[in-house]
Amino acid sequence: MFLVIQEQLILFICFHIFMYIFFPNKKKEDKIKLVNIFLRTIHGIGCIYYILPIIYTNNFLLTDINYEGPYDENEYIITRSIKYFVWDILALFIEEEEEKNMYIYHHILSIIAIYSGMICRMNNYNIVMGLFIGEITNPIQQVIDIFKVIKYRNIPIEVIFLVIFTFVRGIIGSRTLLLIIGEINTIVMSDLMIDYGCIFSYLITVFTYILLIPVSMHWSYRKYFSIYKYSDKKMLI
Repeated sequence: MFLVIQEQLILFICFHIFMYIFFPNKKKEDKIKLVNIFLRTIHGIGCIYYILPIIYTNNFLLTDINYEGPYDENEYIITRSIKYFVWDILALFIEEEEEKNMYIYHHILSIIAIYSGMICRMNNYNIVMGLFIGEITNPIQQVIDIFKVIKYRNIPIEVIFLVIFTFVRGIIGSRTLLLIIGEINTIVMSDLMIDYGCIFSYLITVFTYILLIPVSMHWSYRKYFSIYKYSDKKMLI
């Protein structure tokens, strides 16, 4: 376990020392929250940085169920993300987070889904694309979370985040899901032999999209309602 989270642990300690040196009067729970936000930001920006060239090389394809490589970069991204999700589950246990249980369930599902890309290499482009869809809004989310810690709300940033999040998860995510299902159906109809590992990987990918898209849309609605309620209250003041 230590080897899996070693990088995250080192960063956690370094950021924690930084917080204690430069912000000694900050509450302990706020320090922990901010350190975890920094780690989440590093993971999100890293995913975008590593995945964008892969998507560009593959002509911005949303799916490729018969991906033929190269695999090394994809598998590095997958391994890096699994390490992050394992760490963040541990971090959530020491962090005061309102929706802690939801995030833990999300991370466990994500680990299973991401790892399936290691079982079936032909599916690891789809796994990487799923990570990109999930992480593209991460940096803005972390900015909002920083504002939350310092008790400040920036509604324009929240609206921008909500629009991008809803479009990426709802529209692009749904389009990707339909394309994957279509490609799986084409393989099944062609009577080609499919490795059991790939069958598992494809099914996990489809299941993850089916589960996370509605959850994301529900979260979008809650975010919209929160923005609307806050803005309405501001207008009455």
